[in-house]
Amino acid sequence: MAELIGIARAHEPERYLAATLAAAPQRTALIALAAFASDLARIPATATQPMLGEIRLQWWRDSLELIGKGSRIGSPLADALGAAIHTHALPIPMLTAMTEARAFDLYDDPMPDQASLDGYLSKTEAIPFELALRILGVPAGDAGALSIPAGRVFGLTRLLARLPEHLAAGRMPLPLSMLAAHGLTPVALSAGVVTPAVRDLIATTVHGISDTFATLRPQIKSLSRQQRVALLPLAVVAPYLKVMGRSGRNPLRDIADLAPLTRVWRIAMAHAVGWYG
Repeated sequence: MAELIGIARAHEPERYLAATLAAAPQRTALIALAAFASDLARIPATATQPMLGEIRLQWWRDSLELIGKGSRIGSPLADALGAAIHTHALPIPMLTAMTEARAFDLYDDPMPDQASLDGYLSKTEAIPFELALRILGVPAGDAGALSIPAGRVFGLTRLLARLPEHLAAGRMPLPLSMLAAHGLTPVALSAGVVTPAVRDLIATTVHGISDTFATLRPQIKSLSRQQRVALLPLAVVAPYLKVMGRSGRNPLRDIADLAPLTRVWRIAMAHAVGWYG
């Protein structure tokens, strides 16, 4: 379990912290799911060449296929994920889709349009929410409907917060169509100069996140307290947006981050009283 916790914390601290607040029967499965999402996210971050990342992703594709047949892999993470899959009847094709989506992050290809971004977020961010909701007993149809806006809110927030990191690595995660609508190009953003058009782009995206979150809040309240654990990562959205709105911050150069205690406190408050900021 210690290894799983370390992996989960590396790239999915919010999902890990939320998992620790679940009841014991579901806690281990949620930590395994968070660790799986974290492991996939760190493949592009640590692979020195795209081919090395592809090899690791293929390992997960093969492992998921074996897990589906009831095999043990010999990896603590893969075997813990396999136990969660079989205990909670998690669809392996959804986990495979999470794996496939991370291949995009291995290359420098820009995100072409809004539909492509929506598809990417639905696999990398929404699916983990949906599977967590299922683990906590939410019916599949309801879990799917909740996970799409949750994934969009959480994913876009994290994308904007880490935008300088993406740009420094030569990646353009924002859709070219979105940039064009504001008269911008990838070259303009990579230059790091905050123009009125750049500020308008960021403000428009932040406004969209806030609007989507506003429609999601009543749906979160309709869940039981234990089921809401799956969506506790959303508790960090408001403080992230506040950091991103600080005067003088360069959204193309300054990574937005939260102090670890702030992250813990916000998730704990959301769990205790349902406060998401």
